[in-house]
Amino acid sequence: MNDGRVIPSIESSQLALVLKDPYGVVAAIVPWNYPILLMAWKVAPALAAGNTVVIKPSEMTPLSTLMCAELFDHLPPGVVNIVSGYGSECGEPLVLDPRVRVVAFTGSLVTGQRIAQLVAPQMKKLHLELGGKDAFIVAEDADLDVAVPGVAWAALLNAGQVCTSTERVYVQEAIAPEFIERVTVYAQGLCLGPGIEPSTDMGPLIGAQYRAKIEKQIEAAQAQGARILTGGRRPPQFERGYFYEPTVLTNVDHSMTIMCEETFGPVIPIMEYRSFDEAIALANDSKYGLGANIYTHDPVKAKRFFEEVEAGTLWINDPLTDNDAGPFGGFKMSGMGRELGEEGLDEFRETKHVHWDFEGEAKPWWYPYAKQ
Repeated sequence: MNDGRVIPSIESSQLALVLKDPYGVVAAIVPWNYPILLMAWKVAPALAAGNTVVIKPSEMTPLSTLMCAELFDHLPPGVVNIVSGYGSECGEPLVLDPRVRVVAFTGSLVTGQRIAQLVAPQMKKLHLELGGKDAFIVAEDADLDVAVPGVAWAALLNAGQVCTSTERVYVQEAIAPEFIERVTVYAQGLCLGPGIEPSTDMGPLIGAQYRAKIEKQIEAAQAQGARILTGGRRPPQFERGYFYEPTVLTNVDHSMTIMCEETFGPVIPIMEYRSFDEAIALANDSKYGLGANIYTHDPVKAKRFFEEVEAGTLWINDPLTDNDAGPFGGFKMSGMGRELGEEGLDEFRETKHVHWDFEGEAKPWWYPYAKQ
């Protein structure tokens, strides 16, 4: 029986139901930065809702997904399928196939817009988790013993290659000098190396083109007056691998690309603010709205933060912590739909309203009006 609920009826002789039906075939297009986790975020609720799934991993990380294929061996053939290849050769035919009724995608804004254009004529259900430019506000009452490593973690986790990476830091001017000095020293002390090594704090970037993008943003910011306090270069000790040093920038503003466009790298750009009103305005001054963070123990500031900041996930004093019971997704250009929680399940269920009248009698408001 379909999941659903009974709702109040108009008359005593009627039954009203809301049913939740599966769509059918779901295309789950998974990114390279968390290929197993973000696959699970799509496949688990899609299957739980009664759909079948075709998984398309990134061409950069197909093996981890293919190795997971045996996890689905207990299911009937065809319930979970995996196709690998490049977007133009594999992804586009998949999303265009009329048998696919839902496209669930995590990736760049540009690719998400392309998918939306492709499926618009077929009016398919879209679930898009796209780019981010997440803000982190550090209030004047923040405990810097916690805020310094917390901000660094939020910005540098997975070498900054996280959809919800902190990419804009706003620090109250009274504590800014100490915060900037301490976060610079902290970044300098991180150990770079292969991710397989237990002592490694931060590994390499995924590829040459991604490192080149970061270098271009930093070079442009420097030309506009930004100051590099640490990093800003390829570490000389590595001949192989797309490494880039943890980088702290100051003297940045919103005219710079590095404060407007997604960086997806190990960069901590810091701006100072005077009033909390200014901090909120700066946090909202972005086309993206995936997540945002704050360090404060002032309940008034915390309340204003989660009420006024335009983002799908708001972290207060605990950055980038996942809760699978809570919905995850973005505002504005960061996408549409939600993963995780009840909302994430509903992304893969179509809602049906049933109105059932047991008596089936003629109604007095039917035509012709002249007899009334």
